[in-house]
Amino acid sequence: MPSSRKPSGPQRRKRPSKRRIILLSITSFISLIIAGLAIFVIVAAAGTPKWDPALLGDAKQSSYVYDKDGVEFALLHGYENRQTVEYSDIPDLVKKTFIAVEDKRFEQHFGVDPIRIIGSALNDIRTRSTREGASTITIQLASNAFIANPNDTKFIRKFQVKIQEAILALQLEREYTKEEILTFYLNKIFLGESSFGIQAAAKTYFGKDLKDLTPSEVALLAGLPQAPSQYNPYIHPDDAKARRTIVLGVMRDAGIISSEEYSKEKDAPFAYVDSMKESRGGAQKNQVTTASYKFPYFVDYVIEELETNYDLTPEQIFSGGLHIYTTVNPKIQSAAEAAFADSANFPQGINNTKVEGAITVIEPSTGEIQAMVGGRDYTPRGLNRAWQSKRQPGSTIKPLVVYGPAIEKGGYFPGTVLDDMPVSYNGGNGKSWSPTNFDTATKGWKGLITMRHAVEQSVNIYAVKLLDLIGVDYGWAFGKNNLGLPLAPEDRVLSLALGTTHVSTQDMVAAYGVYANNGVSITDHAIVEVKDAKGNIVISPKITKNRVMKETTAYIINSMLRSVVTSGTGVSAQIGNWAVAGKTGTSSLPDNLKSKTGNTDAWFAGYTPNYAGVVWMGYDSNPDLDKNGTPGPYYLRSVYGGGFPAQIWKKVMTAAHEGLPVQSKFEQPSGIVSGSFDTKSGLLPSSLTPSEFVATEIATQGSLPTRISDVWIQKDVDADHPNMLASPNSQNTITKTFLNLPNRDPSWTWPSNEAPYKLPTEFAPDPVTDEIPDPDLSPPKDDLPQDTSLPTPVLGEVSYDAKTSRVTIPIINLSGNDKYSVVIHIQRPGQPIGSIPINNSKGSLTFSLAINDKAPSPGSYYFRASFKDPKESKIGPSSNTVKLILTD
Repeated sequence: MPSSRKPSGPQRRKRPSKRRIILLSITSFISLIIAGLAIFVIVAAAGTPKWDPALLGDAKQSSYVYDKDGVEFALLHGYENRQTVEYSDIPDLVKKTFIAVEDKRFEQHFGVDPIRIIGSALNDIRTRSTREGASTITIQLASNAFIANPNDTKFIRKFQVKIQEAILALQLEREYTKEEILTFYLNKIFLGESSFGIQAAAKTYFGKDLKDLTPSEVALLAGLPQAPSQYNPYIHPDDAKARRTIVLGVMRDAGIISSEEYSKEKDAPFAYVDSMKESRGGAQKNQVTTASYKFPYFVDYVIEELETNYDLTPEQIFSGGLHIYTTVNPKIQSAAEAAFADSANFPQGINNTKVEGAITVIEPSTGEIQAMVGGRDYTPRGLNRAWQSKRQPGSTIKPLVVYGPAIEKGGYFPGTVLDDMPVSYNGGNGKSWSPTNFDTATKGWKGLITMRHAVEQSVNIYAVKLLDLIGVDYGWAFGKNNLGLPLAPEDRVLSLALGTTHVSTQDMVAAYGVYANNGVSITDHAIVEVKDAKGNIVISPKITKNRVMKETTAYIINSMLRSVVTSGTGVSAQIGNWAVAGKTGTSSLPDNLKSKTGNTDAWFAGYTPNYAGVVWMGYDSNPDLDKNGTPGPYYLRSVYGGGFPAQIWKKVMTAAHEGLPVQSKFEQPSGIVSGSFDTKSGLLPSSLTPSEFVATEIATQGSLPTRISDVWIQKDVDADHPNMLASPNSQNTITKTFLNLPNRDPSWTWPSNEAPYKLPTEFAPDPVTDEIPDPDLSPPKDDLPQDTSLPTPVLGEVSYDAKTSRVTIPIINLSGNDKYSVVIHIQRPGQPIGSIPINNSKGSLTFSLAINDKAPSPGSYYFRASFKDPKESKIGPSSNTVKLILTD
């Protein structure tokens, strides 16, 4: 029997196991997560926009644009390029392709595809991004029609939007059939270039009706919804082609097209797009009804930035009630527009075709675009040359891909010397390439010059040689990665130094702004903030700052470009006492116009510590060919960067700096040193360096030369033959200093400042080993017959006046001979004997040795004389020979 007795002592309470505690914790955690998710879903669902089928149509609200001071200056409103089509008019090829690409289970799901949504959400959580696409066609339609800001990239808000889109999609599926939903979608979807719906897009990209599209054209349209800007063939043809190829592959795998059709269509050209870019500069923009607002070129760029960088549709921009705050500076923008409206700032056009131009101005310290003008006559949403026209920059590229990289790399400084003489390189096409300077034909070669001089005078040979020294890859990478230039792989060639790539004024001003900002790159932008109609922030740009070069590099470039404006090709851009740095540039004519004199483009890029601006000038028309296929006339004549472009730059920048405290220099950072150097070697002066070739230059610490100049040598020359080296037995020698440049071709003409230092190559006759003809025995070199009946003159000692270059020689046996005139025979150094008639005045012969007012050169001069009867043409026997030696 069980005992009835109670326990006599206290019992220990049983502890819960560790496993039970863990299970309870996990259960509680999961419960909290579920509760939190439920609350999140409820809150998100509560915020779902009100169901309104009318929103599947149009609901418009004007947007407002503000300047940098928050003052409204433009009101945006308009209509979209929307062309609707009925379901029956949409080809099956289009329907099937869009379903295969965007929503392959469209016919089966109820508006929401749970598999896609779950997979997308998990991916977003894992990557902490919002890039994963999970939208069905129905969800995309709901988003476009009802969600105010479907492109919100905030992590939490993105999931709220997805929940709201799903709720609206379910409602759509209840109200409409699959055919109606697909029709709504294909008529409403934004496909880039202001085109809403597939019919409008077919016209925009192919100039065709929907029914006439080929498989490759349908594939392009079906690939656009994922990223209309990125895959726009007008702007990114390579990306568009790659995306089209992917879509064609989907079409092939889904059985919509055959493998043969895939192979045929994947390489189809963008013929219509190319023709529109050539004739109009891009696609036709249709959404703006008027352009009566201020600063239209700037506003156009703001619209493009909203579409391209922030994926806003034209419908949102023009009809979304947005408040768009921009960076435009009314003072600078107004000055730029006034400059472009003044025909005096442009050269005369040809055949009633105007010379066009563009300008972009930024504030380097903030990256804010202060002004932009894209042409002389504005066309609503037309070609904006300030950012759309990509032209060859000529010499304005040199500081960006040659001089800046060289200074940054180290070992080079503004006194680095290279030889401006003929040079040839392998052109890579089986031909040699021999660059020249713009003034080589008229002014000759410049010889040994410094980097500063090369920058000031825009010397091509120096730039090419320096790029070759630092490496094309290094210069190309510096321009692309450090300064943001849109350089392509094919630009990685030596001719890049002369500006053979293609850039816009916006590209160039952003790059030059880095130098003005002491080596710090800041994202250039035109938008400060965008708010929706309720005041919620829709866009807040992320502006990045990066130091992309040493501060000392920027200062050295600033110093050299300052010299361009003070004493080089850009002197016309000076603004009072302001520190102005700048660079001029022109681009060469194409090969078929090489016989002409002119250029296709003229540039001026300049900046102060406050603002940077770049001006381009040229024709829109192709300079290669006119409409008949013959060489066209549309190129610039006698228009250079330092002329009209610099003139416009100065006018705009003068207005920009009005009222600002003058900054007369760029701030010098630590790490800058200076020292004397030899301007013909770039090294330290030697004891032989002539004083005229010793100068002072700045450099980054560690880049000043440490070696002594080795280009100077001393040699003895024969005093009687000063243009010849002394022979071993020369009795009268002079020691002179020469440039020792053995690698120079003897046939090359030396520049005027080096010619006096050219080392002779011949030796003077040796008086011991060489037979020297006795001048006394040399017959007179004249054409007159000799009369031996005339007396023979006897000459005395020669005297010479160096100030007047006059020679006086007495005739000793004058008595009775003063009735005769005299012919003097002169043998100059290294020249044949010449004869001149001289009056016999009081027993002395006086005459000048100067030729064309130029003093006689050093050396030995021999003189003889003959009497001449004034009544006869014959002369008498020659006198004795007298000698005159002239030294330096």
